[in-house]
Amino acid sequence: MRIGHTPQGFSVLTALVLAAGILLTGCTGTSHRLASTATPTTGLSSSATSAGGLGGGDGEQSSPAPRSTVVTTPTPKLSNIAGTEVAGDCPYVTTADFSLAEGDRIGRVVQLKGKPVGCRFYFAYDESAIVGEVLISVFKTPTAAFNAAVLSSHGHPEVQSDKTIGDGGAVAYRTMLQGTATWQAVFSKGTWVVTVRTRQPDPALNAFNLARVIAPKIP
Repeated sequence: MRIGHTPQGFSVLTALVLAAGILLTGCTGTSHRLASTATPTTGLSSSATSAGGLGGGDGEQSSPAPRSTVVTTPTPKLSNIAGTEVAGDCPYVTTADFSLAEGDRIGRVVQLKGKPVGCRFYFAYDESAIVGEVLISVFKTPTAAFNAAVLSSHGHPEVQSDKTIGDGGAVAYRTMLQGTATWQAVFSKGTWVVTVRTRQPDPALNAFNLARVIAPKIP
């Protein structure tokens, strides 16, 4: 008589089928847990390192997302759009200090309309030539501000960093000012991100010097 026709054989076959079912159920459960693992956030935390070597910060630290939660964090970007010129001195740096740090004689100074206001400095011997600008972007949290400052340098292989400026440091990289390739330094302080542009083509030292002078005046 074949084993499959005996009560004992039936019991063995049933046990094997049940065991296979339990094993299959266990595998399915594991696949589901892996599928629900959180995707990484697209923003950098204030402890992240930028392409230019800038890392660390005094702002908030981002907590890891729970494994069962899918997190989507928009990448913070600067909104440095120079506004309409209005009469007024720059609230972040005096004309004399700007001139000393940047290396050019300053003539006319204007504010760039916005909240908070920006600043623009013109050359003493050519009122159409912009010597430098100070532009402000504001974010909801210090972490978002720090991330925006760091991320602004991505795609710039020439980026340099100075960790002594602002909350966690400043990055400097090339930009365009009146159609000329120049340098700008970007740093965060609190929820503000400050972009300092200078018409000096090389090196980044002048932009860092200006940022270092301006940083203590940022609330």
